[in-house]
Amino acid sequence: MKELRRRATLRDVSEKAGLSLITVSRALRQPETVQPDTRDKVMRAIDEIGYVPNLMARSLVSNRSNMIGVVVPILTSSLFADFAQGVAGVLQRHNIQMLLGVSQRSTLQEEEAVRTFIARQADAIIVTGFTHTDTCRKMLAGFHGPIVETWNLSDKAIDLSVGYNNFAAAADMTRYLLGKGYREIAMVGGAFENNDQATDRRDGFLSAMAEAGRKVRPEFILSVPNPTTIQSGADLMMRLLDGPVRPDAVFFQAELPAQGAMMACLSRGIRIPEDVAIAGFGDLSLSALLPVPMTTVRIRAQDMGERAANLVLGRLAGKASSNAGQDIGYDLKIRKSA
Repeated sequence: MKELRRRATLRDVSEKAGLSLITVSRALRQPETVQPDTRDKVMRAIDEIGYVPNLMARSLVSNRSNMIGVVVPILTSSLFADFAQGVAGVLQRHNIQMLLGVSQRSTLQEEEAVRTFIARQADAIIVTGFTHTDTCRKMLAGFHGPIVETWNLSDKAIDLSVGYNNFAAAADMTRYLLGKGYREIAMVGGAFENNDQATDRRDGFLSAMAEAGRKVRPEFILSVPNPTTIQSGADLMMRLLDGPVRPDAVFFQAELPAQGAMMACLSRGIRIPEDVAIAGFGDLSLSALLPVPMTTVRIRAQDMGERAANLVLGRLAGKASSNAGQDIGYDLKIRKSA
């Protein structure tokens, strides 16, 4: 049986570089306090023997792990991948690692991810939305570091928040469709259970319709199951088109299902927007390149991730920060589908 190799230690670096243990330690922790040639010797020795610092031991001294936990609902949407990239890009510039948890839109899985982050001594936690289990909320409220809730706005944030007004975004898109003359507008939302973004978008749609004096048929309010997919959008679009009353516009409040709906319509010879208009939410990179470019709500996901990371870094650096949510806004991207 092959023996396990011994892990290289700081003492090994000291011997390889021909320097005292104190000098090597200072070169790593406070490089500005040693001569450049001394630091070069230390770095060459580290490279030659493959030394990796013991971060657990270092965190006991500094009381920092240099790790930040981030929970996203899914990674199949490029929006959440862009968001995570925004967080990671900022953290990497400060030599901080991102721990990524995926909740699959389950508050129980989010709770488990948060528990793991706390157990691993994460310095801060970034989560999606404001809907959490009671246990998760208690863990976050008792957490020692910064907490950032994202992807929505609320006056009941646990700590810090950055996002956009989902209610207003959905209402504005609905008003746009009404302004273009559409009257029988159906809405396909995300899964509403434990999802404040989806419920706010639904409520924004209903509010704008009521404001215009338009009643919404019960069969015109649908939600896609988890996970949201292109196929689920195609299936729901066919249900709407084959119903007793056909909508003249469908507002999909998630982008992947909207893309599936468009493909389903085109496969049946249904013209967009002449026979039915389609609007989405999110503005994925493919949306502008579809056979009929998608009218949609554009979300600045990467910017949101960068702002969340900067909020965390500012708080960790001791800078005063307001608990008021940072609003990144949204845009209506008007294209040919509506």
